[in-house]
Amino acid sequence: MSKTSRWALGISVSLLTSVALPAGVVAADEEAPKEKREETVTVYGTSNPIPVFEYPGQVSVVTRDDIDLFMPTSPSEMLRDIPGVEFSGGPRRTGEMPAIRGFSSENVLILVDGARQSFISAHDGRFFLDPEILKSAEVVRGPSSALYGSGAVGGVMAFETVDAIDLLREGETYGGRVRAGFNSASDDIFGTFTLFGAKDGWDGLVSLGLRQSGDIKLGSGADLPADDEIETGLAKLGYQFTDALKGEVSWQKFKNSAFEPNNGQGTLGTGDAVLDRNVDKDIESEIFRLGLEFNPISKLLNTHFTAYQSNTNVDEFDATIPRTTIREIETSGFSLRNASVFDIGRNQLTFTIGGDYYQDEQKGVDTDTTTGVRGGVPNGKSEFTGLFAQLETEIERPFGAPGSLIIIPGIRYDEFSSSSDLSTSESSDNKMSSRFAIGYGPTDWFRVFANWSEAFRAPSINELYLDGVHFSVPHPILFNPAAGQMVFVSNNFVPNADLKPETSETVEVGFGVDFHDLFRKEDRLQAKVSWYESEVEDLINIGVNFNYDATCFIGPGYFPCTAGTTYSDNVDSADLSGMEAELVYDADRLFANVSYSSIEGTDNLTGEDVGVLTPDRWAINLGVKVPAWNARFGGRIQIATDFARKTSDGAGGFTVSEQRDGYTVLDLYGSWSPQFAESLRFDFGVDNVFDEDYDRVFEGVSEPGRAYKIAATWQFGM
Repeated sequence: MSKTSRWALGISVSLLTSVALPAGVVAADEEAPKEKREETVTVYGTSNPIPVFEYPGQVSVVTRDDIDLFMPTSPSEMLRDIPGVEFSGGPRRTGEMPAIRGFSSENVLILVDGARQSFISAHDGRFFLDPEILKSAEVVRGPSSALYGSGAVGGVMAFETVDAIDLLREGETYGGRVRAGFNSASDDIFGTFTLFGAKDGWDGLVSLGLRQSGDIKLGSGADLPADDEIETGLAKLGYQFTDALKGEVSWQKFKNSAFEPNNGQGTLGTGDAVLDRNVDKDIESEIFRLGLEFNPISKLLNTHFTAYQSNTNVDEFDATIPRTTIREIETSGFSLRNASVFDIGRNQLTFTIGGDYYQDEQKGVDTDTTTGVRGGVPNGKSEFTGLFAQLETEIERPFGAPGSLIIIPGIRYDEFSSSSDLSTSESSDNKMSSRFAIGYGPTDWFRVFANWSEAFRAPSINELYLDGVHFSVPHPILFNPAAGQMVFVSNNFVPNADLKPETSETVEVGFGVDFHDLFRKEDRLQAKVSWYESEVEDLINIGVNFNYDATCFIGPGYFPCTAGTTYSDNVDSADLSGMEAELVYDADRLFANVSYSSIEGTDNLTGEDVGVLTPDRWAINLGVKVPAWNARFGGRIQIATDFARKTSDGAGGFTVSEQRDGYTVLDLYGSWSPQFAESLRFDFGVDNVFDEDYDRVFEGVSEPGRAYKIAATWQFGM
């Protein structure tokens, strides 16, 4: 079906829906909205709260209680069991690169309290965040450019920091929380101290955290260099100006002083003496945010405004040269949206409009170059402006049929441009993104859904304006007797300001079930299963052409001589598809969470595998509740099948470029709040109980071995 046909279909269904609804639009402020079941909700799936089960797509939510119970030391541990999510880059927290449904790098949009995180590096992670300051994390799986613009091709990872209201217990106006813990895998010791309160329209929170860890003990028996000293800070102050208007300012900082290889993702050695050498690495991430909410009695107005500045920089000092390299990205922006609710008979419409603007500015420094400019990190900036509209329609008994129907069409327009000090050419373009989602539940316990969506990613400053030296290798002939080594020549970056945006179209279909009182009174079982396929065009690929110049072999002088080039270009197309499933069961004494995911990616030109692919994976979490002890005990099992990645041999066939064995890993955990001191809580566990040596993200990259974990929390208040 062509894009024009899909647009026509979306408009036709929207018009048909309007005709099918009972006449008599009533201003939404004349009636109270219909109540929804109390359950886990997603905000970032549609920008408005909707139950996860009713959302016509796949989204997962990690709660504050999950974070306390499993004691993750990094975002990758926190999101480990979510289907379709992977973190490549190795076990170091400084090198973690997230991927959703095979899309990684800038194809995953990361938000922290609504602020975009645009940091990108070839050898470092995408974002730096301690789970201890979070109240929740949402992962929206699937394209979301119709709401969020560039970068949401694979989906969205949205993190929310904790508020005072999240910690205050009933009847309290202020309080404090102290939490400390230990993880033996890296001798990780952490402690956080938080003060919070709310009174007379004011609410505030201050939290300070310290974390120190050493080398990571891998299942292979090796120790991975990863010394870290982390400081975190969070401050929030909010005020309720009127019943309708509330404002909040916040500040967040993450600082990590590490001693590890220049290549934070390296585990076995790259063969490059510079990348493999340990350096003093200082990572700082700081976010300033202003938020306003206007929500009067009229439901025609529910307005949210956010302004932010996010700054992330990585400074590396190599004392053996000596040399300092710096990569810094500052993102400044704001977003504004309003949701208007209308009642049409027994049905409800939510019309959301909004827009945002943000600017990324990058700076690279290398003290070992004559210009001070860092190769591959061009100084430059990108600007983005977007406007969007979305209509959520909830229809009871559509066309007289039983049950309820949800229809969500959306559209967004973006303009973007990039420029650099290294080029007189400015890259600019615009893009329209749309989505159409529909979900139907003929009964309370069964629902089917389908969605179609477009997404795009604008080329980054790095990809457009690559410049300088990528790496150096020995000259094929010349030897320097004074230095006792071969003369070195360079492989250089080549800019390409004509790159086009990556684009994708995705179709997803699925169903869900929601049972109450299934096995025993007041238990509940929810499950959702879906299949998706994404067609991606104009993939931005960084290629390396490693060839010595002919003049390297012709005397006299054997110069000029280079070792080829590194460049960015658009490749034709690729298909990524897969299946995801999640099941949650909860009863008075038992609970269970089960997830499954599989994914395949194919380059349509060569037929070889493409994307961040994973083996078929199961994650099973089973546990019991012991109310008499205020305790929970459980176990988590990771199961993955064998994995092989095929690469074209250039002659119509394929070779296996990577192969990993399947694995099964068991974790045990527990939580206890003693009755004699209910303000205390103890969390404890053992990860990788059988000390399994397994590879999760790349062949030969062993994961942490057996790890003992414990944490204690004390909360007080009045």
